[in-house]
Amino acid sequence: MVKLVKEIEGFTFSELNSDAQHTAKGCVLEYEREADWFSEDIVNDLLESFGISELTPYFSLSYSQGDGLCLSGSISFNDLLNEKFRKIAFAGIHHTQIKSIAQYLFRVEFLHSGNYYYSSSVNITDMCDNDVPDNQEAIIEKVIANIKKWYADFCRQWEKRGYMYFYEISDDEMVEICEDREWFFTDKGKIIGSDFRQVG
Repeated sequence: MVKLVKEIEGFTFSELNSDAQHTAKGCVLEYEREADWFSEDIVNDLLESFGISELTPYFSLSYSQGDGLCLSGSISFNDLLNEKFRKIAFAGIHHTQIKSIAQYLFRVEFLHSGNYYYSSSVNITDMCDNDVPDNQEAIIEKVIANIKKWYADFCRQWEKRGYMYFYEISDDEMVEICEDREWFFTDKGKIIGSDFRQVG
């Protein structure tokens, strides 16, 4: 039996030419940008910024037809009242009017339909008592309109962040990640497998 050893050259990101750096960025993004991590970031933002825990993000961000991001689930009336979301849901509504709809509005539903995940694939509707007086119905409609505006803005912002997350990485980030992972590249920008070890 004969053992054969192949010697290859490994380059740091900074040592690559511009074309190879572009390829290297694609390789690192594929390793580093997990869809589950992005979903977790959205869920954490919903909870920390708005006090909302019952909405689930769905997205498709591959630069193709039907791309987008949406939220599915519900927001209870109590969650609408939390200090982080109250000003959004009840913008332009007097506190006495809020009290007047408490017995009618149970929750707000975000119902997804279809095969795509853009924001308009979700219908936002109220779940109410069947016998809502007209004046309270008008207040509830205002609440839904406020939430729809917030929802559209939220999805648009996170969709933009998503494209940046999955497809963009700075040179400084690349250097930091590659140094931390001890990653090297071929002269074409492909990550050298972990089964290779530095010699000399």
